[in-house]
This record gives sequence, C-alpha cells and structure tokens, in this order.
Amino acid sequence: MMSKRKQPSITSIVTTNDTCEVTLSDDGKYIETLSIKAIAAQPGRVELVARTQLLTAKNPTETRVKSRTCLRVERLQALHETLGQFLAGEAATAPAGVNHVNQ
Repeated sequence: MMSKRKQPSITSIVTTNDTCEVTLSDDGKYIETLSIKAIAAQPGRVELVARTQLLTAKNPTETRVKSRTCLRVERLQALHETLGQFLAGEAATAPAGVNHVNQ
C-alpha cells in the first residue's frame, strides 16, 4: 500500500493594498513563502522576496530571506505568463486522472 504524502499548503494572504504573500511549502516543520510588494519609492516596480522559517529552530518565529529581487511590473506580467504556460503544459502531460496542478 502506498503512503500518502502530505500536500503542501498553498494559501494566498493579502496583507495590505500593496503586498501579496503565498505559502509555497509548509510541512509543519519548515515554511517557505513568496511575497510580492509594490515599491512606493519606485512606481512600476515590485519586490519579490522568498523567505524560509524553520519551526524546529532555537527561534522558531525567525524568518530568513532566501532570495530578493526587484522587477518592473511588465517583467512580473511576463513571469505570470510563463508560469501559466508551464502549468498548462504540466496539466496537458499529466496521466489521465492525475492532476499535479492546483488551480
């Protein structure tokens, strides 16, 4: 009998008018999030930040920045389109009855 793996939690949280965050991974011990925030001082640009949190660490509330980048909004739109194409391809090649893409 195959054991079921716990599916990662995918939860979008809009925290303010200019910030959006999504949980990419949460297995109860390790959390990875991606946030997108408008940069007020640079209109038309956003900051993407990947953060990690180890819940078994000495300080489990501490988050660490794994990656940070600033993009123009049109590059963010291109990223959105690329992700859409990738996910469409994944859905098209998945075996019958299997859905690897959370919609």
